[in-house]
Amino acid sequence: MKNLILISSLIFVSQLAQAIPVVNENVANSGVMTIYPDHADPHRFYVAPNVVTIAKNKEGVPFFSYHEFREKLFKIIGIMQMTLVPVYSRDELELAKAEIVKRDPLAEFSGVPFISSSLELTGDLPQIISSNECNHSGGLIGQEESCSLVLTSKGRELFYTALARKTIFTTLQFQYSVQAVIKKADGTYSDQVMNHGIAVRIDGDQLAGHPRLIKRE
Repeated sequence: MKNLILISSLIFVSQLAQAIPVVNENVANSGVMTIYPDHADPHRFYVAPNVVTIAKNKEGVPFFSYHEFREKLFKIIGIMQMTLVPVYSRDELELAKAEIVKRDPLAEFSGVPFISSSLELTGDLPQIISSNECNHSGGLIGQEESCSLVLTSKGRELFYTALARKTIFTTLQFQYSVQAVIKKADGTYSDQVMNHGIAVRIDGDQLAGHPRLIKRE
């Protein structure tokens, strides 16, 4: 049994090693979507994420909580906890995939294979965020990343405004790297490590419909 598991693992690793997107070609007929072809398999395509947002359960409820605590008599802090996930815009993705399938009925799609990724709080935000646990190694498309923020009084005020107006409260940055190739004019390929960054949205519009997730002092 151990040998069988080892063989299966080696086959899986070998398959991953062959997953090499051509990153100077985009086969999606949309400025929103990026879909790369494979360097060797004409039927394999890789979808790049275009946003990171708060993950949801099967019922569509965000994996998010907000609690306030009175640290001192006149000082209240807010603790925001959530899990985030790299995704792609669903409607645009399905339209782009449908166009490719028209040209190639055997087309298969998967997420672009990351070799590394990280979640980072961007900018200097001491006025609204006093501390955070968001800067750490990330994962792949579909894998959730943890993030927690401790808000100052000003941060709490801006968070309530974002909820009321259904606007973005703040953003982070998801950085990822992909082992890829670039196709040259003569048809040969050269190795390329592609580094990308996409926005992470903490959006009042996504949270406003779930008041039970937000506990005020």
